[in-house]
Amino acid sequence: MKKITLKLARQFIISNQFDFEKKSTHQIIQQLGYVQIDTISVIQRTHHHVLWTRNPKYQPEELSQLLEKKKIFDYWAHAASYLPMRDFRFSLIRKSQMGAGNGFWYDRNPKNMKYILDRIKAEGALMSRDFKKEKKKSDTPWIKHPINQAMMQLFMEGKIMIVDRQGFQKKFDLPERALPNNVNTKMPSEEEYFKYLIKRELNAQGLMKAREFGYLLKIDRKRLNILLGKMVKNGTLDEVEIKKKEGEKYFTLANALSDFSPKKNKKQVHILSPFDNLIIQRKRLKELFDFEYLLECYVPAAKRKVGYFSLPILYGTDFMGQIDLKADRKKKMLLVKNLVWEKDKKISTTFLNTFRKKLNALMNFNNCDEIHWKIKENPFK
Repeated sequence: MKKITLKLARQFIISNQFDFEKKSTHQIIQQLGYVQIDTISVIQRTHHHVLWTRNPKYQPEELSQLLEKKKIFDYWAHAASYLPMRDFRFSLIRKSQMGAGNGFWYDRNPKNMKYILDRIKAEGALMSRDFKKEKKKSDTPWIKHPINQAMMQLFMEGKIMIVDRQGFQKKFDLPERALPNNVNTKMPSEEEYFKYLIKRELNAQGLMKAREFGYLLKIDRKRLNILLGKMVKNGTLDEVEIKKKEGEKYFTLANALSDFSPKKNKKQVHILSPFDNLIIQRKRLKELFDFEYLLECYVPAAKRKVGYFSLPILYGTDFMGQIDLKADRKKKMLLVKNLVWEKDKKISTTFLNTFRKKLNALMNFNNCDEIHWKIKENPFK
């Protein structure tokens, strides 16, 4: 078993996540494996933010273009995500599970599902708003209308696909009309699916523990662990131990660490989305980067310590703190609502200069013209 330092482990992970020089948006999505979609729009939405973080020249319309060209598709990774079209067949596992279950979030409604499917077959791609719905008063307004529930169930089962989004209104069509002609639609075996998950996540994250593969997915962990052992034996994977974390086994793709040499470029600042691929597994984040992060938009306002939508600040391989931002689109201002540094981090002039440039770039990406500090502690004064 190979032994590496924690410093090297962090450098290796960051390199896999952020070294995308001269790569297209499509190539970045392929390397990351997926980009999570989220509706929160306090600043530029997550799926755009994640891609901009990897490519400062990224423009939001690129995702729509890739979807239109059938280079990516909209489905579920650990949450709603854009995935590379080359991986389409591996989505069939979850779709099969959804079809065999009682329902995704709600009880299945075969009558409504048939009605929706028949209309889409006859009329072409449709949105939820294309279906007449009876308005009913409800004590639970967060529960979706039965038609919306049925559409989501059909989508999760793979009977319909999202072919466009207008804002967050989804347009659905049949897979046979939505998919490119050359896409592989053969159901993978369980072993093929596990190998796909392992390689996808190691390509994106560099090294992982067994329990970190298939985050939030319903999979047979025992069989996955057996396969990991086989892949080590046949030379597909290497086992790694990190110094100061003895007894904790990680996996990497074979020879990936041997071929890796850290770049000596200036350290970069990244202001990350709360749903960024690097940090989405919070336990892993704490173990490897000693950074404890909680997205506080789900926390009652009185109990928040940083802010509604605080963004982690990464400098090289160190998490320096969090910044709570909001884009005031009418005034074209990026509002800084809070800024909290991690304890025992040296806030150097070099870091602050790099951080200022990145914050200005994020301001521009959010179509704002100036940054307004709503707190007294402006570190640039």
